Amino acid sequence: MQIINGLHKMRATPRKFTPRIFQVNGFSIYVGPCKSCPSAIEPWIKQFCSLSEHKWYVPIDRDWAADWFNNYGMKELFPNYDIAIDTISDSHSDDWAYLSDDNIASILVQAKQLYGLLHARWICQAKGLTQMKKKFESGIFGECPRFNCNGQHLLPMGTTLKPRHHSVKLFCPKCCDIYTAPPTMRIDGAHFGPAFPHIFLSEYSDFDKSTDFKAFKMFAFGFPIKKTKKRFEPHETNHHEEEFPRNDV
Repeated sequence: MQIINGLHKMRATPRKFTPRIFQVNGFSIYVGPCKSCPSAIEPWIKQFCSLSEHKWYVPIDRDWAADWFNNYGMKELFPNYDIAIDTISDSHSDDWAYLSDDNIASILVQAKQLYGLLHARWICQAKGLTQMKKKFESGIFGECPRFNCNGQHLLPMGTTLKPRHHSVKLFCPKCCDIYTAPPTMRIDGAHFGPAFPHIFLSEYSDFDKSTDFKAFKMFAFGFPIKKTKKRFEPHETNHHEEEFPRNDV
């Protein structure tokens, strides 16, 4: 009998484990049906967002995450999609009694990757935009390194929707350039997506400072240097090389 795709080998009688609390990578997961879950175990989404390396994420509503319409097209990306969704939404079925610790560790990796892809969709709709607005105003994403931007707060973004292709980047609403994120924030850019800054600035047009930006004017011996193109030069930290974020995010 195969309980979960890719997790149990075919066997006549699968092994049933005693319900327990499994701790790994900062998570405390109750391995068993949710109907008997101890009250001390915090919701999975709250645990995910409370980790220091996940401070750029916002919490998704559990019901929204479990809605098939919102996660359309993601099932084929994860071998254990159904139980990864169960993990995120804290809706463990009786099948969880047959999961070993190794099974849970594997599912946790998939759940974190799935949450990231759901997060990119969540922050492009009303409630998610409101949550990201608070983070943006706090300056948690950092400031633009360009001198003429005068400490403009940045927005996170991805250069592609494909997971594990590029790390998260930072977009400046003033100079409209894209910057490499700090090394401590090596998370998948697909968890924010390329459309987020545009949707955010369309919703909150007061944060669009692109018309206020004044490009640095270059002079040589007092004479202005004529540019061969109208667009200003990208900042030296603007890199777009191939990158692959950590496996566990």
